[in-house]
Amino acid sequence: MEKLTTEEIEKKINGWGDSDIYNRLEMYKSYYLAENPSLEKKVKDRQYRGKTPNNFVPTAYYTSVIDSMAGYMFNHVQYKTGPAYTELLNKTLKSNKQAIKDMKAGIQALAYNRAVELVYTNKDAEPVFSNIDPLSLIPVYDEEIEHNLFCGIWRRKSSNGDLVDVIYSDEWQYYTVEKGKLVLRDKPKKLFFSECPIVIYDTQIIGSKPPFHQIIPYIDVLDWLITGNSNEIERLVDALLVLGKSVSKEDLAHMDEWKALSNYKTEDRAEYLTKDMTPSFREYVSKLLIQEIHKHSHVIDWYNPDTGISGTASGKALKTRLFDMDMYSQRIEKIFREGTEKRINLIADIFKIKGKPIEPVEIEFKRDMINDFEEKILALNQAAFISVRTKIEESGLVWEEEEKRLDKEKKKEMESIPTMGDLYEIQATE
Repeated sequence: MEKLTTEEIEKKINGWGDSDIYNRLEMYKSYYLAENPSLEKKVKDRQYRGKTPNNFVPTAYYTSVIDSMAGYMFNHVQYKTGPAYTELLNKTLKSNKQAIKDMKAGIQALAYNRAVELVYTNKDAEPVFSNIDPLSLIPVYDEEIEHNLFCGIWRRKSSNGDLVDVIYSDEWQYYTVEKGKLVLRDKPKKLFFSECPIVIYDTQIIGSKPPFHQIIPYIDVLDWLITGNSNEIERLVDALLVLGKSVSKEDLAHMDEWKALSNYKTEDRAEYLTKDMTPSFREYVSKLLIQEIHKHSHVIDWYNPDTGISGTASGKALKTRLFDMDMYSQRIEKIFREGTEKRINLIADIFKIKGKPIEPVEIEFKRDMINDFEEKILALNQAAFISVRTKIEESGLVWEEEEKRLDKEKKKEMESIPTMGDLYEIQATE
């Protein structure tokens, strides 16, 4: 596949803002910022027509679900390798604030089904990886079966106007947008990567929507219910106004908001027909929606007395409640891991050019699991038919490490036991 022409780049840039992918990313960003574009549109429409009360009460459920899963999945990402490579890799990861960037990539990948990192070298030729806004990067894929990333078009604002960088595995091109046209702002820079140095993190195996897209309709209904409740409280009474005279066609189009019935023949008076929605019914609907949100997101609701922490709960019971969330996180991890592996491979490309030793790297996503060690150890200690090694491994400990510790403790105990020579010296002294 040949490099893109300036005309092809311009066409992709001009069409990006109107594309379905860009609009979806914008929508997910709004939900993560708890701005609910669907609810906001309804409220603005009512505001435009001067309808009051007009409260706007969006919830942060999309944010809460994503932050809970991100904290569970990406809080302790570990990179393990051989002794010759450990010091070099750890220095690079630490200087790049790897823990923060892992979490940022994880949150964006869960929220948008897309997080983007750029791998490059600084002025000292050291590897750098930086997170960039997913909405600013246009990915271009090749025509192979696997659809590998051919290049990335990165557009962002600056004091000198819009800058556009086109990044291939072997070349970095620099442009400026002037009157809708690309103008070369600097000479292209040669690169020596084995693949395009843009890392895209996904979280969905099938489809392009993020893993929590399915809870958005429930959030819309819940937000509208809470907003409606707030407006009803302000209105004080939910009623139908019976009018003795007809109203204009313009007002008739919004009778549902007036809560009014037209053309009723009555005496010269207005009458209210009350329509009650009990607080218990509103509470029931809210709880039902919240349950659906947590069920379809697979993220446990710790604030629910039926599934969360209520009273004293055993470690095993809490781990059981986390089972569905843990299984779903493992599914997400499988596709997200491709991004972390590509980042490590790109860093290795830079080290190879510098003649540094390279070794395979194992990436492990450590979970913050509930500790049921005390309950396990009591049960295992009473089982005389189980070997010591099995008991140690079932307790969640590493046999090789514990074996060394046990041998060391036995050695100290043996050294503390007096020998026959020690006893003879004691008797001779007496």
